[in-house]
Amino acid sequence: MAYVNAAELSYTKVRALDMNRSICFQPVSALEVHGPHLPLGMDFYMARWMAEESGRRFAEAHPDWTVVQLPPLPLGTDELPLAGSMNASQRTVYAALLAHGRSLVRAGYRYIVLTNGHGGPRHAAALEHACRKVSKRFGVHMFTPSIMVLHRIITGQLNGAVESLLGRALTDTERHGLLNGEHAGSWETSFMLADRPELVEPNYRELGLVVPPTFRPLARLGELLVAARTRRGRDASKLREMFDGFAGGIGWLLNAHFGYGGPAVTYHGDPSVASADIGVAFREIMARECLTMVEAVVTGDVHASAVRSIASDHAAIQPHFWPKLGLAAAAVLALLIL
Repeated sequence: MAYVNAAELSYTKVRALDMNRSICFQPVSALEVHGPHLPLGMDFYMARWMAEESGRRFAEAHPDWTVVQLPPLPLGTDELPLAGSMNASQRTVYAALLAHGRSLVRAGYRYIVLTNGHGGPRHAAALEHACRKVSKRFGVHMFTPSIMVLHRIITGQLNGAVESLLGRALTDTERHGLLNGEHAGSWETSFMLADRPELVEPNYRELGLVVPPTFRPLARLGELLVAARTRRGRDASKLREMFDGFAGGIGWLLNAHFGYGGPAVTYHGDPSVASADIGVAFREIMARECLTMVEAVVTGDVHASAVRSIASDHAAIQPHFWPKLGLAAAAVLALLIL
């Protein structure tokens, strides 16, 4: 079994790797405010843990492969704009990952796994778009499975697996808390109680369910469009999810910058429901699901471009959507003038 840290490799050792049987894991998440009770490194710790644990398990299952762990990239966009959060533009994140991917390809790597702990929609879109771009341009397999995995967990799709690992059914209180938003809520607080309990402020038990303010004008527009789509007999679930996300995100940004809806909201969900037991189950499911996708790509059962989440479904959050829209509008205006 070969499991190594990239920072410890020499040029000679890198050149000696069999790149057809080498895979590297790259965590990507920035520091961000996570309520009054969790550390700024919440997403950073989660991304790193997924990379390290998935990598270790892959190495154990494939002793003829070399697993290379890369140092985490403390980079992200759509971070909560409060003191302590480290935010970059989406184009910066996207460009950085393209450059990073090109460097890894030049080193010879053909299998590149990005792990992520941050749920910002444009952050996730930048990661997935960069992975597809690098994979297509250079004929490699660069993908990020953790975004899809986290979405399935926090939306309750894997609650059965959670209960199986717990050896009991979730209580009504736990189920309600786990399904009502997630940013320093039940899931992430549980993760840190299992991973680094000394970094969790004891006041998490006193924090109840909090939902950031929604930007009502946009939410109302979404309701009208969803209703119109439904009347035509078409599925409006993705449209509803998109507008709910946009309205919630913009409302939260306005709250952080201008006090929209009241005092600054620093978390979304119910931390009081959290427990170390749920955190252990959460971590186990993340590692299992990530490893399953890695195995599928390595064996050729799934193409790297097929590993994608809802962050790739909506054009408006993709890295180049607004610049392209601006260029198209300028071109139309120029034609009208001419």
